Amino acid sequence: MSSACAVCGSDDLRIKRDNGGAYGMNSLPVGSGKNARVALDSLVCVSCGHVESSISNSDVLGKIASTWDRP
Repeated sequence: MSSACAVCGSDDLRIKRDNGGAYGMNSLPVGSGKNARVALDSLVCVSCGHVESSISNSDVLGKIASTWDRP
């Protein structure tokens, strides 16, 4: 996540880690079963409203790297 907004350049940003938990709206499907979703970290620019999401869980990133297709 950056320290300045990618759209307007403002440094007036807010971050929320594991935003909503794995069952909230800010989650990404990564498999099937009990742990099928991962919560996303959200970064919001309060100047222009731009939103970025990321995954900070390295175990999940490894799972994605080994099971998802490359573009």
